[in-house]
Amino acid sequence: MPALRFPHAAVASPHYLASSAGLAVLASGGNAVDAAIAANLVLAVVYPHMCGLGGDLLAMVWADGDLHGLNSAGALPMAAPRVEKVPRKGIGAASVPGCVGGWRALRERFGTREIADLAAPAIRYAREGVVRAPGFARITGLMRPLLERDVEAARIYLGDDPLVQPELAATLEQIDDFEEYLGSRAPAPFAAQDFRAHRAEWVMPRRLQWRGVEVCEMPPHSRGHLVLEALERLEPLDGLKPADAEWHQRLIRAHGPGGLANDTIYLCVRDEQGMAVSLSQSLKDAFGCGVVIPGTGVLLQNRAADFTPETYIGGAKVPEHTLAPAMVLGSAPGAGHDDLQLRGALAQDERKEQMEPLLVFGTMGGPSQTQIHLQLLSRIFVAGEDIGDAIAAPRWRINPGGLIADAGLPEIGAQPAPVPDLLGHAHAIMVQGHGVAAAADPRSDGAALGY
Repeated sequence: MPALRFPHAAVASPHYLASSAGLAVLASGGNAVDAAIAANLVLAVVYPHMCGLGGDLLAMVWADGDLHGLNSAGALPMAAPRVEKVPRKGIGAASVPGCVGGWRALRERFGTREIADLAAPAIRYAREGVVRAPGFARITGLMRPLLERDVEAARIYLGDDPLVQPELAATLEQIDDFEEYLGSRAPAPFAAQDFRAHRAEWVMPRRLQWRGVEVCEMPPHSRGHLVLEALERLEPLDGLKPADAEWHQRLIRAHGPGGLANDTIYLCVRDEQGMAVSLSQSLKDAFGCGVVIPGTGVLLQNRAADFTPETYIGGAKVPEHTLAPAMVLGSAPGAGHDDLQLRGALAQDERKEQMEPLLVFGTMGGPSQTQIHLQLLSRIFVAGEDIGDAIAAPRWRINPGGLIADAGLPEIGAQPAPVPDLLGHAHAIMVQGHGVAAAADPRSDGAALGY
């Protein structure tokens, strides 16, 4: 499934309506940050099992010749009580959402359009309704017992087509006053001050020189930096191919233990001026904590489930994050430098002078995000696969109970994945010559669009 080629710009996301919203912004003169915010806003409406205004956001932005990281993860509410066991669901598992604060930080530093204007497509979809995407319908069926616990969640998500969310539309119309609007309605232990106190943080991504390119991942408390450690441990793959079991065994040994599944969205954008955005946004688990703040249509994340009884008590603490948007920097592509091996062979000084995004990529999938990064990087930069083929290729995931995998891999002792979503929704944009190639994961309901 080769990637699509576009001469100027592209966006890829796990839902075609979100990609379409991002493309419309690009085509009308908006930049990559504007397009990413518009796409994420639509995803908050049409893919609410994986992301939304009640979740967190991490992003990388390439702009003005430099790479910037954004961490907009929320803390526990100040009134969070001392507990003997940390709840995984319910209001006690919720932390302050950082998503809207992240959009605001992105817009203030790099955007050109107001968030309220970018929200117009999302508001329309929320008010008029949308057909439930197959992936959304599949996860809704699996999570029915959780949704039935909350009257608002059951009413909104367990109905028939279309998915109509008038309360969410009203909240989106108040997006400029989101913290006050939501804070005044959130149940205990939340208070309005918890929402007012949230601040997004600009951070420095970590980098690793690897096979002639520079792999860039988010620092703690994102787990993205673990990809760089895995690449440093990785045994040589030279002479092996993805069709060989040993290829995958070496990647598995390099990565180490896995973890439980989480649900996330990942999207990427690259505009005509070269600005690029790699963005992850999540409720943590499917449908988060399962609690919708009454009258708002906002489903809260369950990120506080990652605390321990010793750390679960109110304060400005943020748990470790699996969200891991990423980029790969390489020599500026152009005449005579379209071949990946040639770019990798450039002298270090020349690469340093010409560094810019070569690959903008990421995935959903909780702890498996770092595992998928490792598999994609090896397929693209070692095996030389097209990014669309690399994303669509069968892949594995390390679970606490053992390996699971897509059909089509060599024998590595893996069990079949019960649902394709467990193996992630990866998307990517690669700069090629004077254009871009873009691919969305066929496991999702997404699209790669451009012009």
